[in-house]
Amino acid sequence: RRRKKSIDNYDLDIEILVDLEFKEAVFGTQKELKYKIKKPCKECDGTGGEKTTCDYCGGRGQISQRQGFMSFVQTCPKCGGHGEMLKSKCPKCGGKGYDEVEQSFKFDIPKGVDNGIKIRISQKGNLSKDGSYGDLYAVIRVKEDDRFVRDGDDVYLEVPVFITQAMLGETIIIPTLDGEKELKLRVGTQDKEQFVLENEGIENLRTKKRGNLIAQISIKMPKKLNENQEKLIKELEKSFGIEPNKMVEESMFDRIKGWFK
Repeated sequence: RRRKKSIDNYDLDIEILVDLEFKEAVFGTQKELKYKIKKPCKECDGTGGEKTTCDYCGGRGQISQRQGFMSFVQTCPKCGGHGEMLKSKCPKCGGKGYDEVEQSFKFDIPKGVDNGIKIRISQKGNLSKDGSYGDLYAVIRVKEDDRFVRDGDDVYLEVPVFITQAMLGETIIIPTLDGEKELKLRVGTQDKEQFVLENEGIENLRTKKRGNLIAQISIKMPKKLNENQEKLIKELEKSFGIEPNKMVEESMFDRIKGWFK
């Protein structure tokens, strides 16, 4: 939450967006932040110029209004509750009361950060008239990845598999956060079937335990067949006892599954 001191006319805490690539958020990284902070104008000592008492509230910063037997107190709309107004603006800051100064420093982003997380960096915010600094809040924004989809500490990956690979239960190479690894399919792997690779997900910020990688199978079918391929598939169909042009009963599926056990 941002803090504001009564002696300053600006918030001391600052928020800035920090964009990260997906892998940078997963494994942590170092970023150089460039931003501006406010410092009280030295020329006018942060006042903005020569001031005079507000003629609307008489310097109280509040005005009261009476309606019947009730009275209401509200902030003075003319001076904004300060009780003073600028008589003449400071030529250096134009009446703002502060200067903006470029800042730049490097800081480490831990593993496992996600969208919306705020990292507090102490004493890197705006400078107050009393010499203290506010804090800087780096708000993390993570870009989407082409392959991986994050869900908390778990990561989902769609794995395209050709139908013959699924039928044979082949071992295929898939990408993971740590590089390529083998995934052993089971014979007769189904479309949208999920394989869980434990401890292959994202490290939790607090517990430091890694989530899982969930590989979801997407069965790919051939869109065209040549004459020889069509002949081979018909022979395969016949070997399973499937009659052409007839719907396969559920009991038939159960029987076929039994052949692979």
